[in-house]
This record gives sequence, structure tokens and C-alpha cells, in this order.
Amino acid sequence: MPRTFSPQLLNSIESAEDSPGISLAKTCLKAGLPASYAAPMLKVSRMTLHTWFRGGVIRKSRVGQLEQFIKFIEDEISAGVLPKQTLKETQEYVEHFSGRALPVNKSAA
Repeated sequence: MPRTFSPQLLNSIESAEDSPGISLAKTCLKAGLPASYAAPMLKVSRMTLHTWFRGGVIRKSRVGQLEQFIKFIEDEISAGVLPKQTLKETQEYVEHFSGRALPVNKSAA
């Protein structure tokens, strides 16, 4: 089962200067997308996403992609598509978006 955002991450997002990674974190939070679900949508690792969420360096070649992703997710929020009501619905949304199944935690199944 994906973890929610930790209190420490939430505090760092709130107090951080605006950057593409912080904007991404705020958008994922608003959309109810845990890092483990957003990472496959961006074709990056969960660790990379957490680095970006904390203001880490993002390659210039990725910034445009992140800006497009943020706009897309914000449009989905505005249209009422996100956030989903359950994690299962969120998982199905991400699987449809990314075209591949997310790993399932066997102990939660």
C-alpha cells in the first residue's frame, strides 16, 4: 500500500521556495497521488520523485516535462477527475495513464 506524505515532507513543501519540484509535490498532494503512483506516470523512480519534492536538482531536459505534467494534473483536478475517492481508484487511474500495472503489496492484498 502506498504511503501518504510524511509530516516532515509536508512541512518542507509548505516552507520551501517555489521550484518545479515543489510545484510538483504540491500538485501531487492536491491530486491525492502518492509518490509511488506518480513516479511511474513520469517514468522515474520513487526516490527521484522524493528528491525533486525536497527541492533537489532537476535536469533541464526534465523541467518542461514536469511543467506539462503539472498542468495536466491540475486540469484533471479542475475537471473533477482527481482526486479519486480510494487508493484503488487512484491505482487504476495511474495504470491507465502509464499503460502498466503498478506493483501490488502482497500483504495488503
